[in-house]
Amino acid sequence: MNDIRFHKVAVLGAGTMGAGIAQVSAQAGSHVVLQDIQPEFVERGLARIRDSLATGVQKGKVAQAVADATLARIATTTDRASAARDADLVIEAVPEVLDIKQGLFRELAALCRPTTVLASNTSSLSLAKVFAGIAHPERCIGMHYFNPPPIMKLLEVVRTGATAQGTIDAVMHYAQQCGKEPILVQDSPGFASSRLGV
Repeated sequence: MNDIRFHKVAVLGAGTMGAGIAQVSAQAGSHVVLQDIQPEFVERGLARIRDSLATGVQKGKVAQAVADATLARIATTTDRASAARDADLVIEAVPEVLDIKQGLFRELAALCRPTTVLASNTSSLSLAKVFAGIAHPERCIGMHYFNPPPIMKLLEVVRTGATAQGTIDAVMHYAQQCGKEPILVQDSPGFASSRLGV
């Protein structure tokens, strides 16, 4: 696991999608910080991950040692700045409200290194609008996971007009390390899945 593309991943939003994304990343070998605005939200997210891994163990799909190691790689916090500041990759899974996502990414752009990849899990919003006004837009990308993330193989990697090829390559490689089947699509309403009815 030493060659994992993103060593530290921050997942912002500990709901169903955020918890699932955190599990997938930690299971692949990344150290994950799962953040939400209330302690009870974070605890609920961590409980979802525990339950998901326990189910995997019961069904013989996840070894107990893998489940234990996955949980050991997940930290939780309500402090967004501490979660994101040193991350190699930040994935947001906050509510599908444009103003919330725009504000979040403006905050992240000021917090994170210019080389940190900033990813949105949005399934419906224009990434050009989500990332509007962000410094270093070449590091911004969409990572649209399908629910539930630990089970669904497909991952839409969504490029904007400003996304650098290096960012795309890194995210595509990481998706494969996470056991996903990434497809690269252009930023447009609904991306590929809605248009194709997948």
